[in-house]
Formats: sequence, structure tokens, C-alpha cells
Amino acid sequence: MFSGIAGSYDLLNHLLSMNQDKRWRRKACALAAGEGPVLDVCAGTGDMAFQWQESGAAEPVTATDFCHEMLVLGEEKSARQELSKRVRFLAADTLALPFSDDRFGVVSVAFGIRNVSDLRGGIREMVRVARPGGRVIILEFTMPGHPIFKSIYLFYFLFVLPLVGNLVSGTEESAYNYLPRSVLNFPNQARLLEIMREEGLSEVTGTNLSLGIVNVLSGRKTLRLEDGGGP
Repeated sequence: MFSGIAGSYDLLNHLLSMNQDKRWRRKACALAAGEGPVLDVCAGTGDMAFQWQESGAAEPVTATDFCHEMLVLGEEKSARQELSKRVRFLAADTLALPFSDDRFGVVSVAFGIRNVSDLRGGIREMVRVARPGGRVIILEFTMPGHPIFKSIYLFYFLFVLPLVGNLVSGTEESAYNYLPRSVLNFPNQARLLEIMREEGLSEVTGTNLSLGIVNVLSGRKTLRLEDGGGP
């Protein structure tokens, strides 16, 4: 599914979000600007990884995804922007990341955790590879709470977005039919925060963006006793 839309993925992300996706990524990266090293999972063509570099990541950013076509496009973008030495692309499954425990200062995912077949398992892997005291950041679509805005948004999300997405991507049944279904079936902010705590994160916070259609959630990996943490 994602291989089939790789060529139009960036254009549609900007078009369907009315270019707000760039602002959302900036907001998420501002939570840990200058921290690192950074791992971005479900990275697609690398926009979140590139934003980490713009936000002052101190070390090269590692971007992983299981879709080869997306990674190829990400590497091409990286070369055009002369960022090949600062953003490294790697094929990897978020449920079985090929990294040792406690490696990264920041582990992020932008609009991808919905696509992991085991939500809790994906978050658990992100926590595993984060350093004690490191930060895990999730940027994801959610349903707005205001009933009037929710009605307007659902019309756009269920009818306009798939129509435009399928038209531009040239597919009849694609990620743009899957996207609204996946968001409607995705846990709300309160449940996501609860899962993050259960998987070993503290200082967990959630912030609504764009009237609640997007959430940015953040937590720190709990310090162990040997790292100077409390009981």
C-alpha cells in the first residue's frame, strides 16, 4: 500500500494538511531540540528526520522504515539537501528495531505509530532503545473533541481526503482510504498517555494541535536505580 503512493506521498502530505504538517513537526521537535542522538521510526521519506536536523540535532539522525520505496526517496531528498552525512536511512521494523538497549537520547514517530500492527509493542521498542532519561515523542492524528468542528472534520476526512488522495496518487484503493479508518479506530489521547506510562515512560504529556486533529505526546524513559533514578 505505501509502496504504491511513495511517489506522491510528500505532495499529498502537504496538500491534504494545507501545509500544516510542517508546523506540526516543528512543534514536536521543539520538545527536544538539541538533544540526541535521535532515532525517527516509521520515517517514510524522512521529513521528520530532516526537521530534527533543522531543530539542531547534535548528532546524525537515524531514520528507519520498512517500506523500501519510501527510504529510496528519503535518501534522494537527503542527497539533494546535502544532508547525507547527517541523516542515515535504514530499513527496519519498528516492532524489532536493530539497535541495542539504551542507545538514543530521543526516539520519535510522526504519523506512523497507527500503522504498527502492535501499538503497545511499537511503543515498547521505542522505549527500549531510548536512553534512561531520554525522550520518546509521538506525533499522531486524533479526533477533535468539539462536536461542530468534529462534524466538519469528519466530512473532510472521510470523503474529501480519500477522493483527492486517490486522484493524485493514481490509485482507486490506497492509504487514503485506509488513513481515516485507521484514525477512527485509534486510541484517544488519554489512552495513549496511559499506554506510554505503562511501557516505562514518566513526565508524560499530551498537547492538542490544530483544534485537536493532531496530538503530540512526550515522555521520558524512567531512570533505573543504577542510573541515579528513584525506586
